[in-house]
Amino acid sequence: MKKMYMPLLILISGQVFSGEKELDELIKFSQENSLAQKSASEATSAAILEKERSSKHWLPQVYLSGQSFLTNDPGTSLFGKMSQREIKNSDFLSDSLNHPDSAVYTKAAIGVNLPLYEGGQKIALNKAMSFMSEAKVFEEKGIQNEFYTEVVKNYLLGKNLHTEKNELSKISATIDSIISRYQVGSKENQLGYSGLLGLKSLKNKIAGLMEQNQSKKAAFEKSLTELSGLNSPLDFSENSTLANLLKEYLSYSENNYVASYKVQSLFQNAKSANEFIDAEKSRNLPRVGLFGEGYAFNGNRALGKGFTTGVYFNWNLFSGNDYGADLEAIHKSKAAQYYAEAGQQKEKIEYVGLKNSLGAISSSLKLLEESEKYLEEQTKISHNLFKNGLINVLQYVEVLSRRVDLIKSKSEAETQLIEVHSQLAKNTNDSKIEGAKL
Repeated sequence: MKKMYMPLLILISGQVFSGEKELDELIKFSQENSLAQKSASEATSAAILEKERSSKHWLPQVYLSGQSFLTNDPGTSLFGKMSQREIKNSDFLSDSLNHPDSAVYTKAAIGVNLPLYEGGQKIALNKAMSFMSEAKVFEEKGIQNEFYTEVVKNYLLGKNLHTEKNELSKISATIDSIISRYQVGSKENQLGYSGLLGLKSLKNKIAGLMEQNQSKKAAFEKSLTELSGLNSPLDFSENSTLANLLKEYLSYSENNYVASYKVQSLFQNAKSANEFIDAEKSRNLPRVGLFGEGYAFNGNRALGKGFTTGVYFNWNLFSGNDYGADLEAIHKSKAAQYYAEAGQQKEKIEYVGLKNSLGAISSSLKLLEESEKYLEEQTKISHNLFKNGLINVLQYVEVLSRRVDLIKSKSEAETQLIEVHSQLAKNTNDSKIEGAKL
């Protein structure tokens, strides 16, 4: 997604990340550590080389062969003497022909085969390999994008939990302060004692939420460790807002659906399958070419040399294995095209659904942020009123409890926002947005 040009980093084991660079560093090392990305890269390189090899089909085939053998076979012995150009009249006596002596023969040959016309098979295969290599490139980008998105998502979810923990810790500290500084626990003062129970109950609730928070945060940090190969503790810098991080790291095509790398790969595979139709049809067309071979033949008499050159014409009129191959290729091509279109259709539907969901979550989050401002102000006022004895502890506990619920609701909404953004970023690709590039 995001194209980053990072400086060379010197890491010391146990180093603590700081500033806003930690996410960039995690992305960099996850790309270097990913076995799936390495596998995809090797597959792409192999496909490109295969395409380049297929493009050289017009080059002649040059071969060198050699053999050495011992024989007393009548036919082989006669033709061996002929190849040495040392045939004698005595060789045609019946006894010599029927019972030749055993002899060692050696033959070396060098030849060339230059196809002039192959029914268009190699041209079609080269086009197929070209589309297939492009599909592998898109497939590799898709895997890179998937890992990139996964790293960013886990980091932002961990950062969100980090923020939630800090907010809950502040309220927990406020409760501890009230319990330690104010005499609200006397049983004779039923109102005060009830308030104390409310404070302790709220503190237990916050403790439970903190345990859940820590468990989820640990899971996300473990995922980041597995993806990046780093065990360094994360700082989760608060210099950037969630909105800015989402815009910078999880951008997507906001106005129109743009096919993901995965879908683009499927369409390239469909184009490749279409080229195989012509390749299979060429099985029923003739082959024309030039050939030439020179040889040296050594036996028990002399060293003979010779050559053969000419034009060849081959036409496979019928083969059971080839019968119906073109129809099979047509069905495979249609299947690949339908599969690509189905993938695109699925992504489009998901895109619309995710966009609608994103709008609803954003609206809900906006209201929660507005309510948060009101509650923050109300908490400050309630705190002062409580200190001055103008409201009792139960009333103050009620305000704090609403604040805890709001923190949790906002955190859950932000989690949903991150999940939807990451899915949109994973399923769409907008090449016009620099932030959407790896």
